[in-house]
Amino acid sequence: MFRTLVTDYDSAATEPSFHKLFLHLFPFMMLAIIPTFRLRMKKGLIRSILLFVLVSAGLLSGCKQDIGASKWDVDVLTPIVKTKLTMADLLADSLLTADAEGALRLKVEMPLIDLSLDSLLKIPDTTISKPISSPANLNNIPPGTNLLPLTDETKYDLGDLALKRVILRSGKLQLRVKSVLETAVDFTYQIPAAKLYGVPFEASRTVPAGSISDTAISEFEFNLTGYDIDLRGIAGTGFNTFTTVYVIKTSESGDTVSIPANQNFLILEYSFVGIVPNYGSGYFGQQSSSSDDQNTQIDVLKRITEGQMFLDSVTIGLTMTNGVGADASFLLSSLRSENTRQNTTIELNHEIVGNTILLTRALDPDGNAESVIASQRHYVLDNSNSNIKPFIENLPDQLGFTFNFELNPLGNVSEGNDFFYYDRPFQALMDIDIPLRTTLTDLTLVDTLDWNLAENTVVDVVNSGSFTLVANNGFPLEGLIELILLDENGAELDTLMAPSTITAPNVDSQNKVIVPLESRIEIPVSNETAEILPQTRQVRIQVRFNTAGQPDLVQFYDTYGIDVKLIGNFNINIGPSLP
Repeated sequence: MFRTLVTDYDSAATEPSFHKLFLHLFPFMMLAIIPTFRLRMKKGLIRSILLFVLVSAGLLSGCKQDIGASKWDVDVLTPIVKTKLTMADLLADSLLTADAEGALRLKVEMPLIDLSLDSLLKIPDTTISKPISSPANLNNIPPGTNLLPLTDETKYDLGDLALKRVILRSGKLQLRVKSVLETAVDFTYQIPAAKLYGVPFEASRTVPAGSISDTAISEFEFNLTGYDIDLRGIAGTGFNTFTTVYVIKTSESGDTVSIPANQNFLILEYSFVGIVPNYGSGYFGQQSSSSDDQNTQIDVLKRITEGQMFLDSVTIGLTMTNGVGADASFLLSSLRSENTRQNTTIELNHEIVGNTILLTRALDPDGNAESVIASQRHYVLDNSNSNIKPFIENLPDQLGFTFNFELNPLGNVSEGNDFFYYDRPFQALMDIDIPLRTTLTDLTLVDTLDWNLAENTVVDVVNSGSFTLVANNGFPLEGLIELILLDENGAELDTLMAPSTITAPNVDSQNKVIVPLESRIEIPVSNETAEILPQTRQVRIQVRFNTAGQPDLVQFYDTYGIDVKLIGNFNINIGPSLP
């Protein structure tokens, strides 16, 4: 609600124009008149008043006078901020569930480690250069002559990785052809063992004429995404081997040429870049990966900036899943709860830390990712077998860990029949279950809201005033509120502290809130604060909660919340910046 009163205007104006004054105050008059009368008046009378106001505005707008640079003071009583905070605001990005009675618990599933095998089974970018020559002189070759078909077998050095087959998730073939023939050359490049929907890869291109002194160079690029590639070579018993076929002939539209013996008249350079398998099979070697200082973010408690939460109980399920067709060993050397806001760290104590875990290989009964049967190890961490309660009570915003992962620790026990699918990696997944039965000590919640001083009105100066904080508290908590004023860039302008505490409502014998309790707190505004209010665009609300007045652990319910409204009572100066 707005309460407005014109207290002054600039007498320096040449001809005071009351119609502009009326138009500036029209939004305030409407908000002041309508709520006051709508409960007392019939619809017809309301329509009459609105008609009177509109007609008056029309008559005044017809006046020719103009106050130019006029300004005046207005008393304004208006809500500046209005919000409702619930446990969903306290535990941002969390999954809250409620039982039949509405009692809340926090259930969060999050990956601790997600190790895709493309990081271990990496196929490096590789370039092969293939010079082409003739062992004898070739004289007077007419246009359209087939020079030679050439089948080439290239084995790639992939270390311990011995791949028999891959299906590519992504990758490109880059082909660069250099020619010194003094005629155009047509060539066809084939990879018979690389198939897309059963069709072998084949590309035909033309290279322009060149010379010994001026080599012709042509570059081409082909997308290999989705290609199924057999890497066993021509005999079908090898690994890491590409078989390619070149068919080369002089162009039909070219000239008659001669080729000296043993001259490299063509050089083919082909590069496989960005190769990421979607599927692979063979022997993956004894690959390993380790990390001395990794972390994963936890957004669940990110709005809690300080304070303590003492919980009744915490249960965490930790599931390690091996979706790869190769044995693996995993050693979690440390797992840390890290609260970077308060600079506190707690190491996890549990049998899973410091002991090597062996995970057997996954099974692939039907030859597709959906049917893979992963190998799993599951652990339950609770109050009885670990320090998981203080680990979570540290209110971590990230988990730090050190681990070592090894593939095929027992060697080639599959005899070259390892497999992997890109979407079936090695994972360590945490399933957190916390009943929201807790004690809070100075637990601080932070939320940022838009600031609305006078809605659509441009405010030049706030002369004086105060705030009234109205809190309808449905939490079994008492709270102390700070208001941090921010400018349009998020920089802090000033901080207002509520001089008294939001009172906790009464609870029944089960410590359950009977009915929300309203608190009204007056917050004075100094002259210094009044000066910066027109520059304020947002307000950061910090609420410091405590259960100090409650005798036991408090259970939170889905009906709990607190309605907060900040009302400004100001004398403001409206200047000529208004239209």
